[in-house]
Amino acid sequence: MINFRIDNQCVRMSFGIMLMMLSLHTYAQIPSGYLLPDGTEYVNWEVPVKYSKTYYVDNGNPSASDSNEGTQERPFLTISKAAEALQPGERVIIQSGVYREQVRPQRGGAGADKLISYEAAPGAKVIVKGSVLADKGNWQKSTGFRIRGINSGNQPAIFQYDLEGIDFKGYNPFGMSNIMIDKGSFPWGGKQEQLKPYYLRRGMIFVDGRKMKQVEMYADLVSNEDAFWVEHNGLTIHLRLSGDVNPAEQDVEFVISERVFAPKLQYLGYIRIKGIIFEHGASGFPVPQRGLVSTNRGNHWIIEDCVIRHANSVGLDIGRESWNSDSPIPVGHTIVRRTHVADAGICGIAGVSAVNSLIESCLVENIGWQNVEQSWESAGIKIHFANNNVVANCLIRDIIYASGIWLDADCNNSRLTNNLIVNVKQTKRGGIYLEASHFVDMIDHNIIWNITSAEPRNIEDGGGNGILVDGSDEGVFAHNLIGMCDNAAIKTRTSEGRIAAGCGGITRWNHVENNLFYRCARAIDFSHKDNFADGNLYGRTSAGGFGAGSFRNRIFNPERIEPDVKAWKRYFGFDKNGDYVDVNIRVNLDDLTLTWSSEGDVPNVVTGAHFKSDFLHNPAGKNRKAGPFADFPENSKTINIDPRIKSK
Repeated sequence: MINFRIDNQCVRMSFGIMLMMLSLHTYAQIPSGYLLPDGTEYVNWEVPVKYSKTYYVDNGNPSASDSNEGTQERPFLTISKAAEALQPGERVIIQSGVYREQVRPQRGGAGADKLISYEAAPGAKVIVKGSVLADKGNWQKSTGFRIRGINSGNQPAIFQYDLEGIDFKGYNPFGMSNIMIDKGSFPWGGKQEQLKPYYLRRGMIFVDGRKMKQVEMYADLVSNEDAFWVEHNGLTIHLRLSGDVNPAEQDVEFVISERVFAPKLQYLGYIRIKGIIFEHGASGFPVPQRGLVSTNRGNHWIIEDCVIRHANSVGLDIGRESWNSDSPIPVGHTIVRRTHVADAGICGIAGVSAVNSLIESCLVENIGWQNVEQSWESAGIKIHFANNNVVANCLIRDIIYASGIWLDADCNNSRLTNNLIVNVKQTKRGGIYLEASHFVDMIDHNIIWNITSAEPRNIEDGGGNGILVDGSDEGVFAHNLIGMCDNAAIKTRTSEGRIAAGCGGITRWNHVENNLFYRCARAIDFSHKDNFADGNLYGRTSAGGFGAGSFRNRIFNPERIEPDVKAWKRYFGFDKNGDYVDVNIRVNLDDLTLTWSSEGDVPNVVTGAHFKSDFLHNPAGKNRKAGPFADFPENSKTINIDPRIKSK
């Protein structure tokens, strides 16, 4: 059972916002099954939809034309034509094909029962690309530049392409630097190496599906294969392929679109996208957050069973783009389900003010390769200024220079549950980063594994934490398994400059309960004593290495103290129901299995209202074990921990 202090003023504000959002909907909603931290159920606004009309698009049909009626017999050629025609309560079915176009919906739906829907046909492979194919006859040997110190006989095979014949539709990303006009997130005072990504161009190049690396100088092509350089005017590129292959022999794609699917007008609502692959977006660095797929400050969208990949910056944005922007209507109420977001340079899913949103059963991977974590927008999933959100049953892996999930300022009454977050590498923060939130947020039943730091280990402000709590009050961190972290499993920091609405910033009254910690540099780092810990299990293992023996916790203020668990219990009264446990855990990141065993008695804890089922969705009784699993195995046991398998 978790008992936590809630400031009355803060809770009234949170409930007020929630009730305002609930009052917007008059339909009979489908129960979501997710309890929010305040004990209310997340409101799912979806209802069954009976579409009044269906259009068809099929660019593989010889009879397809945008002058057709869009029937199954006489389909449209482009999705864009369907976007012009669709009215509330209508849908378009798209047949297999590669569609190189920017889809700009002209209008939204008229309610939950009158969505506008864009759907791939059953079994169809629909790919919408923001790129164009290079004309193989336009490649020529690179001229006009020399590389000092290399004679003509040793110069690598570099080829150039003139982009002037491409219709950029007013947006040439090869002539635009990554940094946008809003430079509030620019790392002023950064080292020269840190600043390089900001001044590179937004355009990307793919050769036979492989992403090419952009270099800063022409001479850098000598030491970099599969790389390109852009001339100052953005109209000529120079490309060197591995093995000095001639690009005229390959399929070369130039990414020219900022966004691939985004409404023409802002604030459109009730749009559904299903089963479509979107790729190749060349937006600049946030802020604003402009994704390859974008709701364009819309509300009540459903994005399901899609693939969103190969974005220079942001994969999917579901909010109002920037904290400086305004919206006349509430933004958010977005459902992102069973969607694969991959290969985004900065952020997979971003949402400013995306209130009442649900992200479930998604795969988010290979995010952050632009290496600009200091710009404050880098994460697999990043949400700010939004209440009543749920992120559940997601697999987040292979994130670099970024956090796995980041709840930024004023993300209140939100819950992260049943997620697997693995291989978050070289992060200045952690697997989960909770920042400047002032009401109760809940992080429970997550497995967080193999989090490495961009900074040296064991420094006060180093990264590589399992969960980093920064200037946030009254959070609940329960029944998680956190292991193999370079720094602390759970770390809190004060940030008094982030105090808002009479609370927050001082990082107090956070509850760390019933977690299982395993082979981290430390288990719990509290910034001061005004937090609480109980029921946590500190895994000991016979294996050597970091955290193999007796865990030490840490309290920084008013004096720095590093007690072991026995001293932690005796002098601070923490973890009266917690203890060491002899356990061995191995996670196979290839097949997403966990093999574990334990020895000796493992104490039970009382089952809280939010924790009646475990990570495997097994029901828990009145009492259960700490950690994400309701029971510990008597013998070595291997289980599948892919959370998406268990989501309907």
